[in-house]
Amino acid sequence: MRHALILIVALLVAQPCFAGEVAYRTGGASFAGTWHAFYDLGDHEPELDDPLIKRGPAMVPAICEAVTHSDMKYRRYAVSALGYIRDPEALPCLERILRDEGELDYFRGDALEAIYRINQQLGERYVVEFGGRGGYLLLMADLISRGAVRIGDFGLGDD
Repeated sequence: MRHALILIVALLVAQPCFAGEVAYRTGGASFAGTWHAFYDLGDHEPELDDPLIKRGPAMVPAICEAVTHSDMKYRRYAVSALGYIRDPEALPCLERILRDEGELDYFRGDALEAIYRINQQLGERYVVEFGGRGGYLLLMADLISRGAVRIGDFGLGDD
């Protein structure tokens, strides 16, 4: 019985370590419904970022705050949403992700794509600067260079 109790306590203490991704709900109560739709109601992967995109530029500061956490649940979709919202206020947040060599290359590639969607000229400059880094970042740079990233695409699954 004592071993079982120790095991239960150990699992309860360790549980946050096993939780993995965290559903950060930044920006206060006015964004609670949007975060709920993003984290809890999405069941079709291509449409996971739709609630954030539909909320528009008002959501950008909250998304930028949330994506600073590398353990954010659906972080790639949130980074992508910033690109589809196309608000220049997101650029510093995206540039931090792109420039951080400690970030996984697919987050950096997603940040590059989002930057390009917001500001093509800046995105093209970053393609030259970061395109030779390899992995997904290289793939995204190549797609942008070949014109395969369509700016007019709103990213909304139902449009």
